[in-house]
Amino acid sequence: MKNLDKIFVAVLIFMSLNSHSQDSKNPWAISFGVNAIDTKTSAGGGKNWLDGHISQPFDVKDNWNIMPTVSYVGISKYIKDNVTFGVAGYINKMSKFVSFNPAALGHDSRGFVVSNPGDLTYYGIDATFRYTFQSAIKSKMIDPSLSIGGGYNFLKGSSFGTINPGLGVTIWFSKHIGLELATKYKKSFEDRITNGMPYAPSFFQHTAGLVVKLGESPSE
Repeated sequence: MKNLDKIFVAVLIFMSLNSHSQDSKNPWAISFGVNAIDTKTSAGGGKNWLDGHISQPFDVKDNWNIMPTVSYVGISKYIKDNVTFGVAGYINKMSKFVSFNPAALGHDSRGFVVSNPGDLTYYGIDATFRYTFQSAIKSKMIDPSLSIGGGYNFLKGSSFGTINPGLGVTIWFSKHIGLELATKYKKSFEDRITNGMPYAPSFFQHTAGLVVKLGESPSE
């Protein structure tokens, strides 16, 4: 797997050598990297909605599910007026599920409990519209963005849809290659927990990876 990852990176870098910025003349980009799933937002609890859903956002050790390999890949196309449309696929394994149960053994000071639901395999596919602010801030390196879209998710025996608002930033090392950091709040249409285990939970999904801008539009 490690060798395949290296070959994949080398091929994408080679393809990017003749590419230019992602715009109407050069509309395509490919991204790949790792994703992390945090189910804390579906646990409830907290002093209010914001505290219950957004607190402890960077508790990586206790709450984040991460696979140590390439676990997402996406492709996007520039539309116009700083808007791109993309699709992406994800794989992960859920071994940390956060619930709110102050009566349970092992809960933390806020009443949250982290359990292993059985190393559940997760698959997901998203479609996303992204608006970039790079031209607005007149930066060649920093590319912040907002996004909105939807997705369909598979978690063991369940499948469920989500609506996915998000934000991100890309740091461009050159005109061709950048580091893409993003987070999405995947709000489940069902948001159900069955027997204390995740069935169709809402969750945060964070991604970090490379984005490579690709060739010219055939019409140009």
